Amino acid sequence: MGLVSGAVFSDLDADGDSDLVLACEWGPLKVFRNERGRLAAWDAPVGTTNAPRSVLSQFTGLWNSVTAADFDGDGRMDLVAGNWGCGTRQQSHRAQPIELWFGDANGDGVTEVAEAYYDTTLKTVVPERQMDFLARGLPFVRTRFATHMQYGRASLVEILGDKAGEMKRLTASWLESVVLLNRGDHFELRVLPVEAQLAPVFGVVARDFDGDGRVDLFLAQNFFGLQPDVPRLDAGRGLLLRGDGRGGFEALTAKTSGLAIYGEQRGAAAADFDRDGRMDLAVSQNGAETKLYRNTTAKPGLRVRLVGLPGNRDAVGAVVRGEVGGVPGPAFEVHSGAGYWSQDSSTQVLGGSPSRVLVRWPNGARTTNAVPVGTREIVIDGSGKPAVLR
Repeated sequence: MGLVSGAVFSDLDADGDSDLVLACEWGPLKVFRNERGRLAAWDAPVGTTNAPRSVLSQFTGLWNSVTAADFDGDGRMDLVAGNWGCGTRQQSHRAQPIELWFGDANGDGVTEVAEAYYDTTLKTVVPERQMDFLARGLPFVRTRFATHMQYGRASLVEILGDKAGEMKRLTASWLESVVLLNRGDHFELRVLPVEAQLAPVFGVVARDFDGDGRVDLFLAQNFFGLQPDVPRLDAGRGLLLRGDGRGGFEALTAKTSGLAIYGEQRGAAAADFDRDGRMDLAVSQNGAETKLYRNTTAKPGLRVRLVGLPGNRDAVGAVVRGEVGGVPGPAFEVHSGAGYWSQDSSTQVLGGSPSRVLVRWPNGARTTNAVPVGTREIVIDGSGKPAVLR
């Protein structure tokens, strides 16, 4: 599987069972379709005008996180994935994929690592780091180059010499955080707004935060743990993106969203903590306090709590849709984990004042429940018991 940073189980093909999506560092997003209990790799076709790529495996990146939600309201589960962004030192030489070489070049049982990129002047792959840094892990480098100028004119293969053939390579060709709209037989890739690209994205939360019946996004950002000669990636302060219901997003200012988190944000999760029909937000940080934001401005929605069958009381894998004026709204799926090491509440909050709630249960059964005007919460039992209205 490689270096897996995030994962989510989601029914991407709407066949009633959960498929698996992995976010891999120095690799692509990987999709495994559930075929009667066996997970089979699916290198999904990708349509985009931003790059001449055609399948998911070609979008190798430094992916941190992934979750699934219905961003365009068609009932299919789409994907959103957090990447390293465009504010890194690699941005200036991304015409070719950046590379990571690794192996036991010293023969001492320890894996050494060398970051590299294609130098357009030398027309070859060169190390990202200066000689002093690389020589800490590979002492033989100093014996091959008397000056930094000689080192600076050499390719990575020349620097490693006969050890180059023993090294393995990984590449990253795509650093933007994206949404992948599910078109059934392929994905349509859309790059998130520029504000989402200014810092690495870790936690991703897809919920209707303003109560308008459309799915919004929260992104946890920043990374400080870099080498002393590299500026820390701190241009984010937690970003709320308002969804337009068609797969597009608008970045909100901190003044509008109320979110201003300047530390290293990591996991994030949504839940209606105070049971007022508005989705609240919890955000953890590396080396700092966890933040809890109470939502006070959204239009209150309908709380939907599912009671699953024994062995799955939270009804993980169920899909919930609210119907307004006879038209189903976006699908919300109950996940047992998503984003970046996080789990949202299994209680859903549906905006737009739905008149009916449609549920597809993990066992394939479907139920429809009417919602009288003024109802704030509905509890639906998967065993067929009458729904409880509050």
